[in-house]
Amino acid sequence: MPNVNIILGPPGTGKTENLLRIVDRELKNGTPPDRIAFVSFTTKATNEARDRAKIKFNLTDKDFPYFCTLHAFGKRQMGFTKAEVMDHNDYTEFSQKYGVDLKRVTADWEDNGVVTTDNKYLRDINKSKMQCLELQDFYNRSNLEYAWEELLWAYRSFEDYKHEYNKFDFTDMLTQYVEFGPIPKLDVVIVDEAQDLTKLQWNMCEKIWGNSERVYISGDDDQAIFRWAGADIEHLINMEGNVSVLKQSYRCPVKVHEIAADIVTRISNRRSKEWKARDEEGEVRFHAYPGGVDMREGNWLALATCSYMLDEIEDDVRQLGLPYTVYGKSPIKQSLLKAVSAWKRLNDFEEISYNDVAAIYENLKSGVGVKRGYKTLKTLDENGKYNVESLTMHHGLMNAGIPWDVAFKTIGEKDKSYILSLEKHGGLGVLPKINLSTIHMAKGGECDNVMLMTDLSRANQDEMEIDSDDTNRVFYVGATRAKQSLHIVQPQRERGFII
Repeated sequence: MPNVNIILGPPGTGKTENLLRIVDRELKNGTPPDRIAFVSFTTKATNEARDRAKIKFNLTDKDFPYFCTLHAFGKRQMGFTKAEVMDHNDYTEFSQKYGVDLKRVTADWEDNGVVTTDNKYLRDINKSKMQCLELQDFYNRSNLEYAWEELLWAYRSFEDYKHEYNKFDFTDMLTQYVEFGPIPKLDVVIVDEAQDLTKLQWNMCEKIWGNSERVYISGDDDQAIFRWAGADIEHLINMEGNVSVLKQSYRCPVKVHEIAADIVTRISNRRSKEWKARDEEGEVRFHAYPGGVDMREGNWLALATCSYMLDEIEDDVRQLGLPYTVYGKSPIKQSLLKAVSAWKRLNDFEEISYNDVAAIYENLKSGVGVKRGYKTLKTLDENGKYNVESLTMHHGLMNAGIPWDVAFKTIGEKDKSYILSLEKHGGLGVLPKINLSTIHMAKGGECDNVMLMTDLSRANQDEMEIDSDDTNRVFYVGATRAKQSLHIVQPQRERGFII
């Protein structure tokens, strides 16, 4: 049996950095890189660990065959080709062949091997496999609002499709490995974000480290917010081994730590752990409504439990002309924003770059804003500078001076209104400093200033009344994203979390 070390890392205590140091130590002590496994739910941590070791020890990707996600590990060990793994086209074909209502499927085995879908049957089939439950047992336990026969039909149809076309889905990568996969020759196995592992993933990890000498398991049960997706929190809570706690947070100031400490006391099923705030007071403020939070200065992360609860915040920042992102992505095409900014400078008789012209021409109407044939940019020098006169005389520009919303292709009224607001308030061409996100999507992230909505959906409220631990964990994660100030918005609806 390997020596099992459980490393509990409260928010901002440097869990990943600690694991990186373990990799460094093992390599310095002579452990071959191909005898070290570093597995996680997503590629972020595994890539970071591998890339750091490559630079420090002058190694290559090939030297680290076991630094990967669990899905990628299973895929490689079982010899699945990319053509054998279900992709978006396969799901579309399956939908058409069997008449399954499947509007949205996202699948990316290179990242985390997770399929997200709006189809309740496929979602529940996958969840049953991740929890290692027979489908009938899963159905009986889950109180689902549809008939058993519907789920059974969908399951049989999906399995028939995969068998007919010799396809495997992402969960098959794990189940096949657990049942048939070889145990690699490893000295060290490192598992990151262990609180998010499902029962099936735990089974896979235990098989991977079956012949190893040292195992390091890193996570925090207080931040386990994916039980709804099948995460087996109890496994980490009850696991035996050498337990250590990373006690110093490098993120949370004193006032934020006090809020977090109060929330965490409400979690009944947990591993006891103490950690310290960083040496800075910080700030916590309470607000009656989202508009009361001034986000015009500094970097901001606005959090809610559900995506639709972000709509009110988004309306506010649009009206104020503040640049923002949703889940890290701009709500408007960057090329359009760049084009509007460049168009304004061009008509102020400034010179603009080739890339600015490219953005403008991409959005101009052919035959209205630019002559047909000139949008290819073939007449332009990539290193050149251009003004209204040169573009008009030599490069097909038409009707310079007219408003951008007349010259450009049709833009939706909502987006047009937001761009005009950006112009009015000086936000055009300014990098976004506000990110809107659900708490679940922001896990692992941090920001100087955090606005935390405390509203609960009806489903959240019902779940909290049955078992409040999961809801307490969610708000614990949300509050502990703040590096300087935490702004708590009181419930806007009748249902809310009290802090």
